[in-house]
Amino acid sequence: MRNVIIFGPPGAGKGTQSEKIIKEFGFAHISTGDVFRYNKEKQTPLGLEAQKYMDKGELVPDELTIKMLKDENAKYPDAKGMLLDGFPRTVPQAEALDKILAEDNEQVDLVIQLDVSEEVVRERIAHRAKTSGRADDAEAATVERRIKEYYSKTIHVIPYYTEQNKVLKVDGEGTIEDHVRIFCKSGNGGAGSASLHREKYIDKGGPDGGDGGRGGHIILRASTHKWTLLHLRYQKHIRADHGKPGGKQGSTGANGKDVIIEVPAGTIAKNEEGEVLAEVTQDGEEKILLQGGKGGRGNLHFKSPTRQTPRYAQPGIPGAEALVVLELKVLADVGLVGFPNAGKSTLLSVITAAKPKIADYAFTTLTPNLGIVPYRDYRSFVMADIPGIIEGAAEGKGLGHRFLRHIERNAVLLFLIPADAEDYLKEYEILLGELKKYNPELLDKERLIAISKADMLDEELKQEIRNQLKGHFEFLFISSVSQEGLTELKDRLWEL
Repeated sequence: MRNVIIFGPPGAGKGTQSEKIIKEFGFAHISTGDVFRYNKEKQTPLGLEAQKYMDKGELVPDELTIKMLKDENAKYPDAKGMLLDGFPRTVPQAEALDKILAEDNEQVDLVIQLDVSEEVVRERIAHRAKTSGRADDAEAATVERRIKEYYSKTIHVIPYYTEQNKVLKVDGEGTIEDHVRIFCKSGNGGAGSASLHREKYIDKGGPDGGDGGRGGHIILRASTHKWTLLHLRYQKHIRADHGKPGGKQGSTGANGKDVIIEVPAGTIAKNEEGEVLAEVTQDGEEKILLQGGKGGRGNLHFKSPTRQTPRYAQPGIPGAEALVVLELKVLADVGLVGFPNAGKSTLLSVITAAKPKIADYAFTTLTPNLGIVPYRDYRSFVMADIPGIIEGAAEGKGLGHRFLRHIERNAVLLFLIPADAEDYLKEYEILLGELKKYNPELLDKERLIAISKADMLDEELKQEIRNQLKGHFEFLFISSVSQEGLTELKDRLWEL
């Protein structure tokens, strides 16, 4: 079983990312706050013991807290690991945790540090306070106390585990799916052989040492089967095999096995300085990130008229190593969301130079079409026509998952509801519901709503729609045919 700690300031996204880790890796999520509340409410033996300390105004001993955490973890016998959230908060707690885990021949395997600036932390907590209902999110003084306590006390846990080489620092201001850092090392080349030919009746057969094999490459490959970088998030190191040494009778050593890192199309690999090492954009496209070391030459290469029996060979060249940052590019600045035949492809064809397939039947668009929208003062932004959604898409109906995955890779969502829809509000709620069921974080994206095909409406019908939707959501009337409202639409999208 692996023991992982997720670490970061309040508002860093520990809860959100914990849910993803649990789903992807089958870990048990152990939250200190939840465990305390459970043991207190159920009046367990450990809870009663902890209550004695709390009644006296004393802190619950770390050993007792850890016993509660281990008891909680025991409820999940099939879990592949324990994910600790909210503990340890101090270096003494970390030391106590290590001590108790060691008694069972276990250890902390990984500490995931979500790196978020104080400014972003405050913004997130302020936003969360509107929906969480938590008092400690709403009170400014409490928020500041929690932030101060983290940076004055809790943050010192990181150097403690850094010394043990267990900390994985993650950019907490992106998302867990689109940004990973991995230490990569290609294989060393195999050593050349200094073998001398030896055979019965042949005393001095001369050199016969072969070359060493090439070290394994680290290769980036785009795959349509991958949509996020989550599967790489917790791989701290990726190493290729070393080449094998050369042998006698001129035999060349075997090459080290290459390591192929599969990523979604549109992934960029950078070094620590931000320089682009490689980019893969098409399914199956491969780029060598780090080349394996070249094998050393055997002594056969060094034989000469004046040196008939060289007794030396070249060592293999060491492989390369680098901290590689993988980033999943946003597909577009604006993604069009709507039911089939909502007018998405027509809009894209009118305000960009893109030529998407347009027809009066569902699922005309099966892959995203991209177009560049020209804007004022020679500025522009990219718009994507996302394949249409149907009710039940989150459960995979139609081509639901395939379509919804594209939406994750857009910065702003433009919802299109056609003027001939039977129920505007219901259609919008269905679209929101499908996005929420698929990935609740999609609702955190900026969004704009437009009633398309407005050329079908006269002013009286438009006013009826305004009255009907007043208080529900703001929207624009647009028409790709008459180009009504398209200038205002571009202005609003640019603001977002």
